Amino acid sequence: MKYLWDSNILRHYLDDHPLLLENLKKVNRQYVLLPVIVVAEQFRGRMDALVKAEPAYLFRAQQHFQRTQQVLSKFQILHLDENSLELVTQLTNRFKTRKRYADVLIAAQALASHNVLVTRNITDFRDFLPPQQLQNWIDEKIN
Repeated sequence: MKYLWDSNILRHYLDDHPLLLENLKKVNRQYVLLPVIVVAEQFRGRMDALVKAEPAYLFRAQQHFQRTQQVLSKFQILHLDENSLELVTQLTNRFKTRKRYADVLIAAQALASHNVLVTRNITDFRDFLPPQQLQNWIDEKIN
């Protein structure tokens, strides 16, 4: 079984969240993947900050961008495939405007790959994924 991390989990990882790190020790690190949209969200935020930074803050923005590159390079990225793209269409038709598109993409990848989505925002994904495909490593210990 593999574990797809939502953006909020990655954020807690960067902050060395103790329960997250404890849970991470219980799984093989090679089974932790980042959905491509999570990587895109991380880079988008850092790129926006870098492009919009005042001269006095450019170096700091660049450092944050470099740190993000380093952290993301530690993870395998799960790219969209044919099955997940089909599910994206199905889910967007089924849940028109109720859900963020990024959540739809992440859920489609979890469904297509039959993997667990690790997120603190369980309620955002309950409509998309069965309970056995959702875990919260921030507030709950895993077995």
